[in-house]
Amino acid sequence: MRLPFAPTLPLRGSLPPPLRRGGLEGHAAKFPPPSSGGGLGWWHYAGILLATLLLATPSHAADLRVSVPTDAALETVYDHRTQACEDWDVPDAPARAWRAADGSVRLLAAHTRARTLSGPSLNELHHGCRIVFQSAKRDDPARFDDMGWLTSPYTLDGATVYGLVHNEYHGHKRRDLCPTGDYMACWWNALTLTVSHDGGESFGPARYVAGVPYRFRGDLGKRAGLFAPSNIVARDGWYYAMAFAEGIGAQKRGVCLMRTRDLGDPASWRAWDGRDFTVRFRDPYTQGEADPAASVCAPLPPDRLPFTVTSLVRHTPSGLYVAVMAGRRAERKGADPVSGVWVSTSADLIGWSAPRLAWAAPLLTDKTCAVDETFYYPAILDPDARSRNFEDTDGKAWLYLTRLAQKNCKPTRDRDLVRIMIRVEPSQSG
Repeated sequence: MRLPFAPTLPLRGSLPPPLRRGGLEGHAAKFPPPSSGGGLGWWHYAGILLATLLLATPSHAADLRVSVPTDAALETVYDHRTQACEDWDVPDAPARAWRAADGSVRLLAAHTRARTLSGPSLNELHHGCRIVFQSAKRDDPARFDDMGWLTSPYTLDGATVYGLVHNEYHGHKRRDLCPTGDYMACWWNALTLTVSHDGGESFGPARYVAGVPYRFRGDLGKRAGLFAPSNIVARDGWYYAMAFAEGIGAQKRGVCLMRTRDLGDPASWRAWDGRDFTVRFRDPYTQGEADPAASVCAPLPPDRLPFTVTSLVRHTPSGLYVAVMAGRRAERKGADPVSGVWVSTSADLIGWSAPRLAWAAPLLTDKTCAVDETFYYPAILDPDARSRNFEDTDGKAWLYLTRLAQKNCKPTRDRDLVRIMIRVEPSQSG
C-alpha cells in the first residue's frame, strides 16, 4: 500500500535525533451565566467557575509535549526474516490493536493477505500464519473488491470486530480499462467495511463505505479517491475516523474527517462539510454521478494536517487528541525541511494545532540512496490503554513503525515492525 504521504524508515540499530516539542492551542470552555435571583454574590459564582475549570482541565495544558526518552531504543516486534509466512507477509499498514473477549490482545499491521499477532498483552505477541482477510481481486471497479488492506479494526465486545479497509483498484492490470498500463495513472481508491464475528479470526466480504462521486477513468493520469483510513476513536457516542482524499473534480485534496453511530452500517458514515457532518458518500455506480459537490468532504486545514493521519490517540490526563503523521517539511519559515514523524493536537478532532516534529527519521518517500533503511506507518499504542481498542494513553506509550530495508535505492520486502518508547505530556508553558 502506498499512501499519499509515505515516510522513510530510520537505520536499523541507530536512533534518530530526539523528538522535539508538539503543541496544542488552547480552547476556552463556555459556561452558562449564573441566574439573577438568590442571595449569593458574584464572588461565589466566580469561585464555582474557577473550581469547575480546575476539575474540567486536570492538567491545565495549553500544549502537549511529545518526546522520546534519551535512553530509548528500537525494539523489534515482528522480524520478517525469521517470522514471515511468505515473502509478502510484511507490515504494510499502521499498527492497530484490540482486546479480544477472553482478554487476550490482537495486533494487526498487514499487507493484503492479512495476518495478526496475538498474545496475553501488547508486550507479549506471537505472529500467526492464519490469513484473516484478503480481497477477491475482482476486475469490475464497481465491486470495490480488488486489493484491500484491513487497516482500521474496532470492537465493542471483543467478539464482533468491524474493520475499515483501504481498497485499491489497480486499473493498470486491466488494459481494456487503462490502455497505458501505468500504475499511478489508473489507481482509484475507496474505503470499505468488513466484519468478523469470531474475534478477528476471519473477516467477511467488504462493502462500500466512502469514496469520490465519480466512476473509474483510465485516462485521468493520476490516482484518485479516499485513502488510508486512520484507526477509529469513540467520542460522545460517535465513532470517528480520518482518511486522505486526492483531489478530483469537486473533491479537494486533504484530510477528511467522518463519523458514524452504527459501525455495522457502511452507509451510515457522514463526512465533515466544513460546518457539520452532513456529507453522504454516494456510490457512483449504483447511485449515479449527479450533483457530485454534495458527496465530497471538506478537508481539514492543510497547514494543520499536511500529511495522511496514520494514528489517532487521546491523551487521557488532558483530554486532547494526538494525530500522528509521517512526512517532510520545515519546522519553521526559512528552515530546511526535515523528514520524520509529525504530530498535531486537538480538543475536538476538528480544530488542530500546527504540526510539530516528533521524531526525525528517513522516510520511505524520501527517494534517497544515502541510507540502508527507512521508516513509515507511525502509530501510537499504549499497553496500559483503558479502551478495548487502545485508543487512549496516559502519556507513556510506544511509537510503532514499519522499518524497510533498502537495496539499490529501493525498498525491499525485508520489512519489520518496530517500536520505540514515546511520552506525551502536558506542557505548562501556555
